[in-house]
Amino acid sequence: MSLRTWLLLLALGVTVGLSVLGPDEEGDGLAEAVVRPASKAGVSARGADQRAGSETALTALKPRAAPYKSVDEALATELAEKEPPIFHAQSWNPPPPKVVAKVEPPKAPPWPYAYLGQQSSQGEWWVYLTLGEETRVVKKDQVLDGKYRIDRIEPPLLSVTYLPLNEVQTVNIGAFK
Repeated sequence: MSLRTWLLLLALGVTVGLSVLGPDEEGDGLAEAVVRPASKAGVSARGADQRAGSETALTALKPRAAPYKSVDEALATELAEKEPPIFHAQSWNPPPPKVVAKVEPPKAPPWPYAYLGQQSSQGEWWVYLTLGEETRVVKKDQVLDGKYRIDRIEPPLLSVTYLPLNEVQTVNIGAFK
């Protein structure tokens, strides 16, 4: 064994020997209460307690002023915005990009009708449309379901206005055959 190990074992042996065989001073090593002389502020209370036969007496606690000024929430928020606290959370990651919400104006829904055919009668165009199982025949300036107004019928295009948004849509109806 090395010299260091021998020295540590010797120190351990001396410590154990002193704790077991060492001199026994007064008492058995338990902590005992210490009686202190009374201060001027608590003399009368302690004297009354000692006369009543109690062994220890406690002085009344006095409230102390807070070590700091009371700060209301508005002031605390203002101070936090001006200067961050000393122990604030810190991250080495770059701050997230600021998201700017782009508000797009509402758009008309896609044209719900399917084109079936067209007809020209006395210089006026008629277009056959279907929505589900319902077939409709429309002409210029007619309103469909209170939502769409037929503006122009000039093959190969049908021009329609979506009335709630006043948005014009163009539908391909093919060339006249």
